[in-house]
Amino acid sequence: MYWRSNQKQPAKLFIFKKLKYKQCVILIMFDILFGWRKASKCKKLIMRVQCRLKLLKNKRCCIVRQLREDVAELLKNGHQDVAFKRAEQLFKDESIVAVYELLDHFCEFITINLSYIRRHKDCPNDINEAISSLIFASARCGDLPELRAIRKLFGERYGQRFAMSAVELYPGNLVNCQVKENLSIKSVSDDMKHRLVDEIARSNSLQQLPLALEYGSELQQQQVMFIFILSLC
Repeated sequence: MYWRSNQKQPAKLFIFKKLKYKQCVILIMFDILFGWRKASKCKKLIMRVQCRLKLLKNKRCCIVRQLREDVAELLKNGHQDVAFKRAEQLFKDESIVAVYELLDHFCEFITINLSYIRRHKDCPNDINEAISSLIFASARCGDLPELRAIRKLFGERYGQRFAMSAVELYPGNLVNCQVKENLSIKSVSDDMKHRLVDEIARSNSLQQLPLALEYGSELQQQQVMFIFILSLC
């Protein structure tokens, strides 16, 4: 009895493997005939990302607007040092707004090219840049959880090495440079803060001599002094 049951096992295993093989063949044929099966799911996720991006961008823009008003008010009241410190957060928030705009653009680009993505396994550079940028952002934008699901889908489509290359910035990745830069800001240089404060001062018709002289380079100091003297004439 025991011997008979052992005899049946290889036959069952063979049938199981045969069925699995047939399923794989069917899936491959389906992919060839109808394209990527998860394209519609990807499109829905991208639409959700775009909706969330719109909300996040509006919220962040309000913060940026308020910060700019605060900096202008501080400059007006002679608190240049406080305004200069506040400029760092303003710069970071404006960088995030720029990232949101780029991600929205890439979402739109992927949606437009989804028919190509559905039917072709290759990934041209422009599509690669858009997808890679979303994948890179998925590991750095916790307020966009749908990006992680999109990353998983494209990892299945193009391979996990493709996804990891974008996340970890392996050589050859095509993540957008501005997305990389803006999502990797740790601190803001004094020069960048000075430029931002100076731009706010100019837009509000405020004189920025003390701050420019304190934080600007020697050449900038000379230029600012010259402009300031001319403005007094």
